[in-house]
Amino acid sequence: MTRRLLDCRVGDRVVVGAVGATPLRVDKLAALGIVPGVELLVQQTRPVVVVESDETVLAIEREIAADIAVAVMTDPARRAAE
Repeated sequence: MTRRLLDCRVGDRVVVGAVGATPLRVDKLAALGIVPGVELLVQQTRPVVVVESDETVLAIEREIAADIAVAVMTDPARRAAE
């Protein structure tokens, strides 16, 4: 399932698909490790989106998170609990 990072829920594991932003913003996110193919764990969604990637935790403004397309990884245990 593809959605914006902004629309994810706490606990979602996602894979970055695309970053649809200005070239400068794309470069800044790439420098932080937010590039297509990277797996993220959503830790918080408000007031900013907080994600974990490997050993790094990043706070991303909601406006920027809206420009990041991700694929939600399915977790059978979580789906059964919902």
